[in-house]
Amino acid sequence: MTPKECIIYDSLDQIESMVERDLTDKEIAEKVGVTYSTFKRFKAQNSELKAIIAQGKDKKNQTVEQSLFKCCNGYKYYEEVVTKVKTETLAADNITVLVNEDVVISNVKKYKGADLAAQKYWLNNKNKAKWKDDPNKVANDIKLTKLKEIEVNAKVFDV
Repeated sequence: MTPKECIIYDSLDQIESMVERDLTDKEIAEKVGVTYSTFKRFKAQNSELKAIIAQGKDKKNQTVEQSLFKCCNGYKYYEEVVTKVKTETLAADNITVLVNEDVVISNVKKYKGADLAAQKYWLNNKNKAKWKDDPNKVANDIKLTKLKEIEVNAKVFDV
């Protein structure tokens, strides 16, 4: 193993986190300190590096799947809400009213309802045969094509 390949091999954990942060191979090679061609060649030859890169991409995909699943079912979250609070007090003369305004930041629990588009996307990709938009589309298209052929042939003979 060449010294440059040793650098890559010693940086496998860093490479996985770089893949998770969506860096390209060129950017990873630059950060590790090797040329892109060396990185590419080592990636083609080393199954461990390929596995690390695949693992990093898989973690990203799992995060997206979890987010999509949350959108499908709805979820609760906290949001910071800014509120202006006025307090009125009497001055020492018991006639003048002093108004004091404060800004209060509070966490409010909110609910994001289920997203129909996300549900449709999830179901279409999990079980296409059962949940596709029109399960009979292919059969209907074939029948429509045959009818059009019959119509064209009928017009040809009428001329």
